[in-house]
Amino acid sequence: MDLTFAWLLHKQELALRELVAPSTKHFSLAQTNELEDATEFIQPESLVLTVGIAFKNHPADLGRYIDHLADAGAVAVGFGTGLTFDAVPEQVLDAARRRGIGVFEVPRRIPFISIVTAIHQEQRRRTQVEQQQLIDAQEHLTRSAIPGSLDMLASAAAELLDASVRITGPGAAPVAVAESAGYSAAVERGERMRSSTQRLVSGPQRPYSLQIRSHRRPPAALVRHCAGLADMLLARPAELRTARNELNAFALSARFGLGDSTALLPRGFDTPIDDSGLTRPVVITADRPRALSQARSALDRAAEAHGHFLYATALDPVSMVVLVHPEHSGADLLDSLGPAAQRVRVAVGRPVPAAELAEPHIRALKARCAVLALGGNALPGSSRASWLTEPAVAEALVAQRRELFGVLEAEDAARNTDYARTLSVFLQHGGQLAHTADALGVHRHTVRSRMARIQKLCGIDLSDPATFAEAFFAATAEV
Repeated sequence: MDLTFAWLLHKQELALRELVAPSTKHFSLAQTNELEDATEFIQPESLVLTVGIAFKNHPADLGRYIDHLADAGAVAVGFGTGLTFDAVPEQVLDAARRRGIGVFEVPRRIPFISIVTAIHQEQRRRTQVEQQQLIDAQEHLTRSAIPGSLDMLASAAAELLDASVRITGPGAAPVAVAESAGYSAAVERGERMRSSTQRLVSGPQRPYSLQIRSHRRPPAALVRHCAGLADMLLARPAELRTARNELNAFALSARFGLGDSTALLPRGFDTPIDDSGLTRPVVITADRPRALSQARSALDRAAEAHGHFLYATALDPVSMVVLVHPEHSGADLLDSLGPAAQRVRVAVGRPVPAAELAEPHIRALKARCAVLALGGNALPGSSRASWLTEPAVAEALVAQRRELFGVLEAEDAARNTDYARTLSVFLQHGGQLAHTADALGVHRHTVRSRMARIQKLCGIDLSDPATFAEAFFAATAEV
């Protein structure tokens, strides 16, 4: 990356003094050299640093030395004084003026390494800035393409590149066109324009191209990124458009009350419903939103691997309902969860008519999850705790929950504590202080002090197994 000599002179800590102005404003690197003839080692557009030690006994040859540097492509010399020569020799100055090479005096107190380091640091800083600017520009282009509009992509590209951007189709017909204000002004000033064309890989039957015209050289990486985004929008798979069209049709049908209002999902779409209209509901709960999100991602990956979509919706931040095909067993679903199964609770329901699936089915499955430990599951046919969903039992548990948690919720509201949630998590983890602390993200001593306060407020002793069980089942009740 090129730097300017003006920047170098403004680095006051380097204390450089310009004796002969260089014929060019820029240089690309700095290198040291103390050989009499280092032509083969000199890099083009370089600033050569030397103290002239090789010419201590014959300074008259310094003019020839400067000629060698100029022939090799050097654009300036940084001559160190106070070591070999007290001042920059006239032979150096005369030859430099004749060859158009700049000469800068470097005081003895300034080591050459400090100059080289300053240049490297500045080049690295500017490279990082350019890279970040490119990343930001690519992200901006990507965001403009997300809605699927070529016009928005072209407009964003025109502003970023300060250019005219055209996406053309068969017969060079314009598909999207945009121009920046800077480009229009440059055209009026009669500035020279640069043009580039990128063919879009849309297939032989879709001869599209991206044409960019600007008075500046656009970053090649940004042009390629823009072309890739345009190509993806043009070559969008037909099945995605079909799916989007069906969703649109379903949304309109639901809005205007058209079609079968009892249908849970649009038929004709890839739904988890068999020919008899049955679907299988599953409720998954967790202690933390992140664990639930990981479970959802695992199910989505498994569905994608089998060419299906995922049908899931959140019930609250730590629970969701999933619909799967009736033939999809509970064991299949647990396999799909993989390691994420250890961080959630899963209740798999029996196949039910999709038209009859309602909130009570989901509530019953959620209640079954509530009595499970993390990593536990309740599969169809399991009789574990099925009595919890009996109306009389459920009503009694709701009353007990209100009595027990009502005191804590009032305390939480009045004093901004977290007693109700602490008790719920404590019960779910079998009264284990360490596990409860991990789930809440607090210290074990904090949990111990909270539980002591909770038992005092509620007038209960959770060390008694019967009291603990009563509180546990009350905590699972759906109010």
